[in-house]
Amino acid sequence: MAAAVAPARSEPLSADPQAGGTGTPSPKLANDRARGNPLWAIPLNTLTATRGRPIFSPSRRPPPAAIVAAPYVPAPLASMPAEPDRPQLMLVGTVTGDTEAFGIFLDQTANKIVRLKLGDLHGGWTLRQVRGREVMLQKHDEIIFLALPPPGTKPAVSGTQVADEPEQRRISR
Repeated sequence: MAAAVAPARSEPLSADPQAGGTGTPSPKLANDRARGNPLWAIPLNTLTATRGRPIFSPSRRPPPAAIVAAPYVPAPLASMPAEPDRPQLMLVGTVTGDTEAFGIFLDQTANKIVRLKLGDLHGGWTLRQVRGREVMLQKHDEIIFLALPPPGTKPAVSGTQVADEPEQRRISR
């Protein structure tokens, strides 16, 4: 069903200086407005309630104001705790043979026994050398030597668990 819409009523403003001069409505137009719809005489900018409760909005509320998002500021990077300069390993024993050598260590952070062959990695440290009662570990350009405690003193290894394998496999070059 189509609704008929009456054409909008528009009468030109008078440009004749005798009739009002500078674009003001002619007396005939002002008279028609007074006879017609009384709302025609009310300026639109004074109708604030119609903006506050729009007719064609289902909720009879104006659309929400646009929210301007705050500019994106990346979160500060969490500072990484500095890695200890020394490996968290304590040398418990060494085994050297004609073809193989390995060290037995106590991982002090996990409280587990760890066996490393030459070239094995643990915590970023690589076992590079096993000599008698000492071993050499390397991490990047840093080299450290760990030695067994002097004879007669025993390291505390009670209540530890034995690790199945080193943290990473042996590196082949």
